Amino acid sequence: MDNGRIMSTDFLARKLRQAYVELDGKYPNFKHFEENKERYLKIIEFILPFSSDPRILDIGCGFCYLTKFLKIQGSNIVAVDFFYGDIPKIRCKENAIPFFQLNIEADDFPFGTEVFDVIILGEVLEHLNYSPLIPLREIRRVLTKGGKLILTTPNALRLINLLKLLGGHNIYPDLNTYYQEPIFYKGKSLFYRHNRLYTIKELTQLISQAGFRMLSSGFVSEGNYRGANPKKVLLKSLLSPFQLILPHFRDFLWMVAEK
Repeated sequence: MDNGRIMSTDFLARKLRQAYVELDGKYPNFKHFEENKERYLKIIEFILPFSSDPRILDIGCGFCYLTKFLKIQGSNIVAVDFFYGDIPKIRCKENAIPFFQLNIEADDFPFGTEVFDVIILGEVLEHLNYSPLIPLREIRRVLTKGGKLILTTPNALRLINLLKLLGGHNIYPDLNTYYQEPIFYKGKSLFYRHNRLYTIKELTQLISQAGFRMLSSGFVSEGNYRGANPKKVLLKSLLSPFQLILPHFRDFLWMVAEK
């Protein structure tokens, strides 16, 4: 990595951090920033080089940090989410970002065919309860020809998961949590938990079945927030060198696919 590249990444990280400050005010969620910075920067890396002004759909905008950053850069962006109460709706309204509260598993997309040049699906796939092919095919419908899907999701083979399994622990919620009464929406149950994790091989297969052409894929690690639980900080510090050497065991998968 050359110095120009490092400076560019540092600059983007500072601009991304500023989005947290502007949205959160006096108490920015820097824990979220540090843990998700590399994942966000990977998404940004694929969006900024567009020669023209792409129309972007951010599915799973959450607290709108990445959405806000892209808006600051002048992007023509639309946001979608289903969780987090009214927070995404309010934040998008305050920043003049069109927002749709949408359950991508149960609701029809309120967009025409071939509307968006880029669709971001960040940390959504793992929350789906049913076949992800249905929303992925709908995503493909609203993408322009040659449009790009940028997807991130937790890596089923992340090193911490393997250690949990070796220690006799499940990577999914304990049974008491798992059997809690579900929340229903249009007859379908919804959970905030991770319902299905994927390997890179599975993700490649899934994207192909949905009708996309995979362009590139890889792995990024979760950042280490020094203000977090000391045991968690220590564990991440110990695992980091192994993840650096063995990228397949990093925390997140990313993939760029084309319609």
